[in-house]
Amino acid sequence: MALKPENVELYNKIEAGLKLAVRRLYEQKAANNETAVICVNGEIKHVSAKELLANRNKV
Repeated sequence: MALKPENVELYNKIEAGLKLAVRRLYEQKAANNETAVICVNGEIKHVSAKELLANRNKV
């Protein structure tokens, strides 16, 4: 589905906000030594929030 030109900017702002929210969630969980529940290839996994942050910084 293609976005209408007038919606591209709104989409980009929403996407940036979601990325920021997820990053802050992982930072809070990492500060408390907690795990995050993620889905990888249809499989549910519990992963250390610190590990997720470290892997995101590499990309």
